[in-house]
Amino acid sequence: MHEDFPKLFSEISTDGAQRELRWTAIETYAGTYTRARIEMLARLAFGTKPPAGGLQQDDLATALTAFHKAFTDADPTFQPAERQDQILAAAALLQYFGTTSIAAMAVTNTACAGARKAALPIDLASVAENEMSRLAAARRKRRNLGNVEIEASDFSFEPDFAEAQPNSPTTFKGVFDQFTAAVDEALADLAAKFNESTKLLVDAGKKADEELDMLSWVFGQRALLPDQPFTEVPADQKPLVFARDLASLTTIYPGPNSVPALMARAGIKSTGKIKIADAVNAIPDGWTTEALKDRKPSPATSPVHFALLKRQETGAGDGWHAGWAAITGLDVAAAMSPIELAELFYREILWLR
Repeated sequence: MHEDFPKLFSEISTDGAQRELRWTAIETYAGTYTRARIEMLARLAFGTKPPAGGLQQDDLATALTAFHKAFTDADPTFQPAERQDQILAAAALLQYFGTTSIAAMAVTNTACAGARKAALPIDLASVAENEMSRLAAARRKRRNLGNVEIEASDFSFEPDFAEAQPNSPTTFKGVFDQFTAAVDEALADLAAKFNESTKLLVDAGKKADEELDMLSWVFGQRALLPDQPFTEVPADQKPLVFARDLASLTTIYPGPNSVPALMARAGIKSTGKIKIADAVNAIPDGWTTEALKDRKPSPATSPVHFALLKRQETGAGDGWHAGWAAITGLDVAAAMSPIELAELFYREILWLR
C-alpha cells in the first residue's frame, strides 16, 4: 500500500477493512496501463471542467467504467461518489507513479504550474514532480561498462547409447537428438547473455547521444525550428520554441533533470510572468502547424497545446480566448514564469507522443 493512501482515504472513511478493499481494487486497476486511464484519472483527481468520462470519447468512458468496476468487484457494496472518486483516482495515480513517468507528467500538465489545484490532503503535483526527478536520475545512471562481459555457458553432454545398435545406423538418431538438444540449450543461454550485454551497451549509447545532442544544442546557441540563432528568437516565443527543440532531442523519459538548466542557459528567464495566451499568440502559424501535427491535445492534460489548437482555428488575437477558457476551465489571464511555461510545454510534448 502506498504510504500516502491512508492519509488520502481518511478523507472519506476511517474503516480499515474498507481501506484494504479499496487498495486491492486500485492495485488491480493500475495493473493495466493505457493513456486513456491516466487521462481519466487526472481529470477526476483535479476535478477538471473537461469531464472524466469525456464528451463522446469512448476511450475515456470505458476507462471510467473499468475504474468503478474494479471497486465493485472488490466490494459489491461500493457506490461511486464525486469526492470518493477524486480520492481514489489520486491514489491510483500514486500507484502508477512507481512504474511510469507518463502518469506523473499527466498530473503536472493538468496542474498547469498551479493554475489548477487538486483539493486533496496531499500535494499531488509535488509528489509527481519528485517521482519524475527520481525516475529521470535512475534511468540515466551510468553502468560500469568495464564489467560487462559474456560468461561462457556451461556445457556438458554424456551420450546415452542404450538404444543404439552397432549394425543399425538409424538407432543412433536418439544420440544425435540428445546432442542437438544440449547444443541448442547452450547456444540459447549464450544468446540470452549476449543480448543482455548488447542492451546495456545500446542503453549507454542512447544516454550519451541524448546528452551530447542537448549540450550541442545549447552551446551551439541555434534553434532547430525556426533555424536561427537563439538571440534572434523573440523573448515571448522562446518558452515554446526552445521547449519543442529540447523535446525533439529527448529519447529517454521523463527527460533529464538538467532540462531547466539547459533552458536557462538558452536564454529563457526564470523571473517575471508570461500569459499562456500571449505566448501562444506570439508563435508563427507555420510553427504552430508543425507543433500540432499528428497530435490530439486534451484540454485537461495538454492545455498549452489545446490553446495552440484553438488559436489555429481562429487565428492569432483574442478570438480564441473565450472558447479555450470555457473548455479548459482555466483563466485566460493564467500566467507563469517563462521557464515554468517552457517546462510545462516540454512535458506536454512528451505526454502527447
